[in-house]
Amino acid sequence: MHWTLADMLLDLVHNSVQANARTVSIDMSQAPGELTIRIADDGKGMDRLQRERALDPFYSEPGKHPGRRVGLGLPFLVQTVQALDGWYRLESEPGAGTTLEIGFDPDHVDCPPLGDLPEALAAMFTLDGEYELEFRRRTDKAGEQSEYRILRSELRDALGELETIESQVLLRDFLTSQEADPASA
Repeated sequence: MHWTLADMLLDLVHNSVQANARTVSIDMSQAPGELTIRIADDGKGMDRLQRERALDPFYSEPGKHPGRRVGLGLPFLVQTVQALDGWYRLESEPGAGTTLEIGFDPDHVDCPPLGDLPEALAAMFTLDGEYELEFRRRTDKAGEQSEYRILRSELRDALGELETIESQVLLRDFLTSQEADPASA
């Protein structure tokens, strides 16, 4: 399995939406030698035992994946972060949602590529369900800082239905422009 960081983020947001989250926020901050990502939701949350099981690649919540008894998303991400000499923090309480924070050196030789972040974001913003998704990205490259922030509700206001082909083309173009020049937001 050769995932990109963008694929891993998409998997985690999908988990949040499946956990009945009404709001999901992603905060990605990159500076020289450091990438931190925080994903928080207000979904159903997990107790201590569920948090432990969520880190087991051979466990999946009953009924979540019919015909499959493994859940590789979170365990694979944690394994990747640990291989990069990074850190992670998973906090969750039943009824209070879940927060996952990770940090590592993106220049580490074993770091997977970022991947197609605009494509992954487009998929996140168009998942089925009624939820608000906020994505915030900050970068500091050679002392030059940039930031952009996107809300699903604002995209819906601007594009209408996000599921139409026309809206998806515009959405991908917009997301690609933000990654190409975050200062233009």
